[in-house]
Amino acid sequence: MRSLHASNAHLATWATWATCWAVVAGSTPSPAVVAEKHASELDLNCDSYEDGVDWSEVRKRLFEFLVNPSEPHPWLGSLLALGRTQTDCYIGLCCLGYLAMIFMSPEKRLKALMHTLFGSVPLWDQIPLSYWDTIHSRWPIFGLLEIVGAQVRDTSEAWELFWNQSVPAVPSDGARWDADGGVDGRFQEILEKQLATGAPLPSYTAIRFLSKTWPGCSFGKATAFLVLAERLLLVDSNVLTQAAKDFMALGEAQLDRCAVGRNVTVFEQMMSEWPFWGVLRRVEANERVKLPSEQLRTPPQYMSPVLRPAAGLHQPGGFQHPSSSDVAKPKDGNIQTISRACEARDVHVALSGDGRHMEGLLAAMQSLILGTKAAERVCVHVFALKAEVTGLLAAFRCSFEGRLDQEDAGGEYDFRIDGVGVQIHIFTESEVLTDDLVVDAGVTLETGDLNAPHNFVRFYLAKWISASRIVYLDTDVIVKGDVCELHDMAFQSSREAVLAAVPRRHLPLSFYLKVFSPKMPIWLPSTAPSFNAGVMVIDMKLWERLNVTNAVLKWARQNKDRDLWRHGSQPPLLLLLYDRTEWIPDVWNVDGLGHGAPRSPELIRDAKILHWTGPLKPWLGGWAVLGLVTLGIPVLPQILGGWSLVYPIDGHIDQLFCI
Repeated sequence: MRSLHASNAHLATWATWATCWAVVAGSTPSPAVVAEKHASELDLNCDSYEDGVDWSEVRKRLFEFLVNPSEPHPWLGSLLALGRTQTDCYIGLCCLGYLAMIFMSPEKRLKALMHTLFGSVPLWDQIPLSYWDTIHSRWPIFGLLEIVGAQVRDTSEAWELFWNQSVPAVPSDGARWDADGGVDGRFQEILEKQLATGAPLPSYTAIRFLSKTWPGCSFGKATAFLVLAERLLLVDSNVLTQAAKDFMALGEAQLDRCAVGRNVTVFEQMMSEWPFWGVLRRVEANERVKLPSEQLRTPPQYMSPVLRPAAGLHQPGGFQHPSSSDVAKPKDGNIQTISRACEARDVHVALSGDGRHMEGLLAAMQSLILGTKAAERVCVHVFALKAEVTGLLAAFRCSFEGRLDQEDAGGEYDFRIDGVGVQIHIFTESEVLTDDLVVDAGVTLETGDLNAPHNFVRFYLAKWISASRIVYLDTDVIVKGDVCELHDMAFQSSREAVLAAVPRRHLPLSFYLKVFSPKMPIWLPSTAPSFNAGVMVIDMKLWERLNVTNAVLKWARQNKDRDLWRHGSQPPLLLLLYDRTEWIPDVWNVDGLGHGAPRSPELIRDAKILHWTGPLKPWLGGWAVLGLVTLGIPVLPQILGGWSLVYPIDGHIDQLFCI
């Protein structure tokens, strides 16, 4: 066997991807940190990573171990040693963490499950993928969970801890965790026999059980749905493959999304006698899942289930078209007049970022202005809190010295830069941010401060800008194309679209929205692509006609206990507008750069907007060089295509701007 870990192993740009192993070793970060690991930003097979580890060989060895876990494996020591590798192979590290648990003492194993992210959170919070896509990643996570679960159930301490701590907290929603005699007991007995012999369970047995069992959620029902999924996957048929995925989603909903108040943890699932992980282990071991979710939307001759709309909603997009009396009208004087700097301009761009991202804002402005071919068409609207305005004006005057024209612009907050109109809008936190929209504190540890009021300005643009169409940009972008082209190309293929954005086909709605939550107002297509709201064109007339701002606040109030989403300002738009969004070419939002996600030189070259979504920003101190090296780009001027030559460049980000 060739070495699993090369001596010249390249370290990843930051170490948090080793969290799964770190928590087993004793370090315990916040659960929300792992919950938002952006797993779908990565190559889930890990085959493309150049980190010195042969991950395909690791997967092969893990499957070999699961075939004969009691046999001696001479390579086991080197496999376990990889658990401390700093790498982007997130699911691989999770698998290695569970492998390590198998060899722990019962006391240490139980402690790890109770006090680390391996057992103290729901599985979805640990690996934010559907069961289907987790299996498609080709990592044997469920086989390892099955072994660890069997070991845990063999200890009396685990049962004592389970009954003393878990059962009183089980939601009283009719959920049933274990077999309760009768039809449950008989079905469980048949399951265990079939799993022991390796024979598939007859589908009619699972169907008969589902017709007679408990009406609420139960682990038994979850197992039955998974059995049906496995059975259908035995037939090579696109139609039945889609049905198998649907059954697997129903089984997952019984396990992870059904409980009211909270979802059961991995440890609590391990204490169940139902062999749901045994069924999933067979599916992943036999490589039955061959297609990712996005290729299974509507196969030929497949009739998808009828959507289950909630009261008060009207398709499409979950909207009920409001009457004229329902539409929120701005108070007198609420909409600011267009400044003289922006008169007779038809391309309106909105930017909003706090003081910590001033360099990003200036870089975005610089790139946008220099990329614009018709400066007389463009007005850039910049949003700032009152305390930020003095510093913002000073930064503009300093960074755009000699190019900033304030004469006849109409006021201190209105000016032109190279002919592009700029208008600064002052807002207060209370105008845009409510307690309902506040993000869980743990989420902000990795993604940045999503609670900054600037993130919520996008919902209230009509209060300040009177325009039929607005281009909204985050302040962590570099605009290499012409923003007028982006503005003009939107809404050419759909008259019903409220937004135009780049689809995230690899990042389904289920990553952001808890689509199986009982509080979710409509049965969303969980595998439909999401989008990043940091680069979008908004049809403001349709936005106001559909009363989107009030709809966002309405669902935010229903999300009080974070039962619908956890990420903050973007998920409400996904919930409301997932089918009212027009897709535009990918080059208009090449995102993920702040996660260190690999991007080809060709994609960077052709990109019209580069977007540093994630914690790494080229203008944030020590992350600058790391973020650029990840892209294979040594210095920021190359990203700007020479635009940044206006500023003194000595290789230091803090010398790009004179603030």
